[in-house]
This record gives sequence, C-alpha cells and structure tokens, in this order.
Amino acid sequence: ASASPAIQFRPVVDCAANPGAPHLDIYAPQAHCLAPAVITEADFKRLERLRLGGGTFLRGLLTPEAQLRYFAFTQQHRFRPMALLVDDRPTRVWIVGGPVQDNWLRITGGYLSDREAEQVADRYYAEGGRH
Repeated sequence: ASASPAIQFRPVVDCAANPGAPHLDIYAPQAHCLAPAVITEADFKRLERLRLGGGTFLRGLLTPEAQLRYFAFTQQHRFRPMALLVDDRPTRVWIVGGPVQDNWLRITGGYLSDREAEQVADRYYAEGGRH
C-alpha cells in the first residue's frame, strides 16, 4: 500500500533549512516542517490497548532494532521538537529532553480522541499487526 504509516514519530525541523518538507499544520507553517519518520508502526512488535478510567491508552512495543535507533536519535536531538502523527494528523508535539531508552512508546494523548485511538488499534490488529 502506498498510504503513509498510520503512526509516525517525526522530528520537527525548520522549513527554510529543509525545502520541500511537509508543514506541521498545528504551528505557524513557515517555521515548522516535518523531517522523515524515525519510528512508524512497522517498528512495533505489538500495540497494546488499555482502557483506563473510561479512556483508551495506546502504546507500541518497539523491536530491539527500533529501540536502539530511537535511543540514538533522541540522544542526538535533545531539546529539539518531535511530533507524533496519527493518520497524517499531528496529535502531539514535545521537546526531546534526553535519550529515550524506553521500549514502549505512548501513542495516545494530545489531540487524539479515544474514538480515533480505538480505530487505530482496531486497524492495526485487523491488518495483522505484530503480536
């Protein structure tokens, strides 16, 4: 399928320094663009769906290779912004505080509704997501 991955962790970069990069539309478009994804759902060994307090919580378990790649990336991109895109829509943006060694990455939060989170999980499993 030529569709972009449903889940993407992408660095936020300066548009002027990265001509042709797609704009991050939750900020002023001239200053914030998106670099290629560092992590996508293809990097998850599995997706975990928890229903907590009436809400849906999604997190993805990284493969060992993806965990090392994300650690190295976050080590090199301290104090710079990252964006989480779900179905090509930015749902969360944060500043990388330091190297991330976690093997689980949180998908939910920010602008992702519970209904959308459920749809992402349903689709991931329906398409034979890794377990």
